[in-house]
Amino acid sequence: MTMKFNANELNKEFFLARAKKEATQIYKKEDTRKKRSFQKILETTLYGHAPEVYLIENHNFKDDCQNYKDVIDPNGNPVEVKTTEGDYYVPFVLKRANAAKLETWRKFADILYIFIGDKQTGDYELHDIYEWNGQTFSVQNK
Repeated sequence: MTMKFNANELNKEFFLARAKKEATQIYKKEDTRKKRSFQKILETTLYGHAPEVYLIENHNFKDDCQNYKDVIDPNGNPVEVKTTEGDYYVPFVLKRANAAKLETWRKFADILYIFIGDKQTGDYELHDIYEWNGQTFSVQNK
């Protein structure tokens, strides 16, 4: 499945309001703030939220309104969405997702979408979709 978009195509009001809400939650707690300014947290949140908003606006996903959760696919499945700068970083994203999934208190989704996002141009592309197989995230059967 090919998914490409530019962040400028998104509904700016919805996109910004959604990111500000999560950035505010992150900023309020010292352990999630990690000495970052609100502006820095907002920039990071906007970068990560762009694919989520794209899925909501273009692929019939729903917003998962639980704190720190991403989206729900058209079949009702929770989906975790991660964004990274290049293919070279995907193994690290998968390693972190696998670790998070094993921390059962997180209730990390069984489906993981990884997007590659260019911070300068705002261009994003789906890298791959992964499913939890009980031990690790692996590429979804196509």
